[in-house]
Amino acid sequence: LSITEAYAGSDVAAIRTTAKKDASGENYVVAGTKKWITAGQYSDWFVTAVRTGGKNAAGVSMILVPKSDQVICSKIKTKYSSAAGTVFIAYEDAVVPTKCLFGKEGKGFQIIMSNFNHERWMICVVNLARARKCTEETFKWAMQRKIFGTKLVEQAVIREKLAQMFSALETVTALQYEVTYSMCQKGSQSPLLGGRIALLKYTVTRVCHLIADNAVQILGGRGVTRTGMGRIVECFHRVYKIPAVYGGSEEILADLAVRMAIKAFPAEAKL
Repeated sequence: LSITEAYAGSDVAAIRTTAKKDASGENYVVAGTKKWITAGQYSDWFVTAVRTGGKNAAGVSMILVPKSDQVICSKIKTKYSSAAGTVFIAYEDAVVPTKCLFGKEGKGFQIIMSNFNHERWMICVVNLARARKCTEETFKWAMQRKIFGTKLVEQAVIREKLAQMFSALETVTALQYEVTYSMCQKGSQSPLLGGRIALLKYTVTRVCHLIADNAVQILGGRGVTRTGMGRIVECFHRVYKIPAVYGGSEEILADLAVRMAIKAFPAEAKL
């Protein structure tokens, strides 16, 4: 999925990569760049957001671009696993048949938006599972670690940190279950779900921040060591922040959730 550019992240409608028809009218010539494209290192096809028309969302289309000598992928080193195959892509006048266009010209923005709900839900599911595993490891450590002659969990300040982790994790998990049920009943494209899924992802990444921070404080040096008993906590703390950026940043999603609430606010509601 090739959408993000150096100049357009959450602001998808600002993409600059273009697709213009050649003289024959049978091909598009794609020119531009994409950045932070996951799995691009291994991909033979790129579902690419391009500009076929004017400015803003109305000029965006989606096209399937095959790998070629004119589609150059350069590996990007990020703080998470290199197995993600994240790349910078340069489309150097790549020739693509017009039959590779998804739907019609100018309808790409709707295609992109239709993918977001399920993508964001998936990000939440994966990262809550990681957060739960991190919490489990932290609890185990607090139960077995001896300090000042007693178990670490006997310290009131440690129990307070664990309570914060347990409470936040169970609360956001309940929200995830409710959203998942609604998706099954109404469909992931329901207009009632956009704001709730945005709020879910915002809450999940905030909870991950709390859990990662508390876990490292409880494990101490082991929480920042890549091997040994703290390796799972260290890994979680190293990568937990990434989902707060991709799939819609925290700020964008928080704003979306509130704007959806404003849109649905009944005119007659007053104090």
